[in-house]
Amino acid sequence: MNRRNFMKLSGAAAGLALIPVYNIAEAADVPLSAEDPQAKALGYVEVSATAGSSCSNCAQSKGAAGDKTLACNLFPGKQVKATGWCKVWTKRP
Repeated sequence: MNRRNFMKLSGAAAGLALIPVYNIAEAADVPLSAEDPQAKALGYVEVSATAGSSCSNCAQSKGAAGDKTLACNLFPGKQVKATGWCKVWTKRP
C-alpha cells in the first residue's frame, strides 16, 4: 500500500468514526423555549389554547402517549411540551 492510498483510507475511517459521536450529541435533547427564534416563527406556545390540539397528538411529534415532553420533527435536538402547540399542528393519523 502506498502513502496516497493509506491517507485516503485514514481520512475515510476518521470520517466514519465521527458519525456515532454526532448522533449522540444530537440525541441529547434539550427543552424548547418559546423564545427560540424558530419557535417564535412557528407560533409555538407551551400550553395549547385550542382544545384537542396539542403536541401530544400532532403528526410531527415523536413519542408515546402520556410523555410530558416529546421530540419534534420541526425542532431537531429539542423537546417540546406535550401540552404545547404551533402553527404547523396536524392531527396524527
